[in-house]
Amino acid sequence: MNFFKRATTSILRRPGKTIILLLLVFILGTVIAGAIAVEGAISNTDANLRANMPAIVTTTFDQENFIAEVDWEDDHAILDQYWNDRELLTADHVRVLGELDYVESYDYIIEDWLATWDLERYEGDHDFITHSSEGEDGPNHIRVLGGSNTELVHVQNDIISITEGNTFSEADLSAGDSNRSVAIISEALASANNLSVGSTFTFSLTVSLPLPAGEWHEPWTDQFLEENVYHVIEIEYEVIGLFDINEERSTEDDQWEQIERLNVVYIPNWTIESIRRQSSDAHIASWESVDFDPDPDWHGVIDVDADEDERETEVIPVFVLTDPVLIDDFRVAAEEILPPFYNLIDMSGAFGDIASSMDTLQGIANWVLYVSIGATLLILSLLITLFLRDRRYEMGVYLALGEKKGRVIAQILMEVIVTSLVGITLAVFTGTLISNAVSQNMLRNQLISQQDEDTMWGGGHHTWDPESSAFEQIGIPRISMTPEEMMEAFEISFSLETIGLFYIIGLGAVGLSTVMPVIYVVTLKPKKVLM
Repeated sequence: MNFFKRATTSILRRPGKTIILLLLVFILGTVIAGAIAVEGAISNTDANLRANMPAIVTTTFDQENFIAEVDWEDDHAILDQYWNDRELLTADHVRVLGELDYVESYDYIIEDWLATWDLERYEGDHDFITHSSEGEDGPNHIRVLGGSNTELVHVQNDIISITEGNTFSEADLSAGDSNRSVAIISEALASANNLSVGSTFTFSLTVSLPLPAGEWHEPWTDQFLEENVYHVIEIEYEVIGLFDINEERSTEDDQWEQIERLNVVYIPNWTIESIRRQSSDAHIASWESVDFDPDPDWHGVIDVDADEDERETEVIPVFVLTDPVLIDDFRVAAEEILPPFYNLIDMSGAFGDIASSMDTLQGIANWVLYVSIGATLLILSLLITLFLRDRRYEMGVYLALGEKKGRVIAQILMEVIVTSLVGITLAVFTGTLISNAVSQNMLRNQLISQQDEDTMWGGGHHTWDPESSAFEQIGIPRISMTPEEMMEAFEISFSLETIGLFYIIGLGAVGLSTVMPVIYVVTLKPKKVLM
């Protein structure tokens, strides 16, 4: 009888020991399967969340690391010098990044606040305070977002819709002979100011005469008095389009953000650069017009020795990727192109709470996996060794009859692996069911706990990371996700790859468990056993 038939006969004639081994493998395999299932679920959830995330990427400046690397020793003059000398992210960087294969479309935005005497801000019907004018006798300040593409990225990603008129034309996006300045405003802002498509309004920038060191205008509206004004820059804009936002918000914080977005004015980038250039020139000229030493901290003054070509403009890029899952590859490719301290960020902060909870769950799953593998090795090794001690006589007979030790070892392995294979197969299903129920409850409880904590400390729950301000700066609203919405993305399923990994780990642990029994067989002396 060959060793295969002997192994089969041994399994069938010793049902008690076979069932004990089967149950142990099943229980330990269930724990291992559950831990592996959680690992796979975390990967699936991350992929599901990213697949449903807008494929929008922008940049943020790592100011904390920048300050940490500057040897400034609390000397703010040194820090300011480093800040002024740092390499800026410019339109040239954006164009190079936009040519990468990961990018479907891109734009760059220049964000600013411009003063106007013509426009009243839209305040809505709510009691909470928004950014109103800075003084009863001063101008209102309106947030402007510059663009360089005919199709606004906000329209392209369904953040806003053009309800009347048009977006920018190619001619609008460059300073031509006519220098026609155009703007796109919200229906709400237009209604608050009795404007429509074809109406005009003016952004004004007042350059006041500089003051001697230690003096300032008080109140601040004094700088608009005729005797204090050096130059007034005015650019008239024609309204070519009206927009409305596509998402209604319900909470007070969200409604405040909604009103802020309705007060945004979209204009071409070149007009913002023109205003800044004229402002810088006027400030420099105003310094040269006085016969005293102005305050060096006077706002708006640039290096008077800088050439026109050296006045680079920092921009905020917006990249729309071909697939949101490519963000990591895009981030690696961008590292060599971006200036120092600039980092790419996406909207994954929207599911920051579940990511944190999944990290905790993954740590528990890893711990359970390692402990269960260790327990499998120890328990099965001892159990199989004890079983073989009861079969010493049988083993001795085989060896005395001339059977090779290798074939005896193969018989033992066959008995253990066949039985374990059945137990592992059953464990796949039970491990998946148990881990699904347990892990979902753990995640849901952690998310609800996090929601309660955020509500207690922050007046409302926003699953958003601090870097979200970079998106809010360019008029792209945060994504709010409830625990229920996050849990919908949590998915435990065994792919062929995961099942294969489970069998490799399970059978590998069982195989290693036979090391001690194999040593026992190898050291067995037939004559001693049969005497």
